[in-house]
Amino acid sequence: MKFKKYFKIKYKNNNIYTQDLIHFGDLGLKSLSNCNLTSEQLTASLKAIKRVIKKKNFLIIKALPFWTLTRKPRDVRMGRGKGSPAVKVYPLKAGKIIFEFKNVNETLLIRALKSSSLRLPVPTKIIKKYDKRTDCIKGSW
Repeated sequence: MKFKKYFKIKYKNNNIYTQDLIHFGDLGLKSLSNCNLTSEQLTASLKAIKRVIKKKNFLIIKALPFWTLTRKPRDVRMGRGKGSPAVKVYPLKAGKIIFEFKNVNETLLIRALKSSSLRLPVPTKIIKKYDKRTDCIKGSW
């Protein structure tokens, strides 16, 4: 068997990752609900970010699609096995960080993140890095 055909993911409850913090960058984009994030949606949001920020080595992607969903062709009767792999998907849960950014102007980055969040199928929130001295998140929008 060359590629494993996975079962579809069923989200039982809306557990939010409260402790999912930014590790490498300064700002990040956090999801607020569950969904399957396809590679097309991810590349569309990346293009929207790179259109605003014309810089290299500033982005850390924490949601890479690894799960394959299968589909049967149209007008095919029931049975005869599972369909062929069609879409690569990342099973995104609520509270998970999608992108992290470092060494970028904050006002420019917020504008880029707002435009990229329109291309994602989930509501998102822009968050700042966790501050250990004050024991709280520095800010969120």
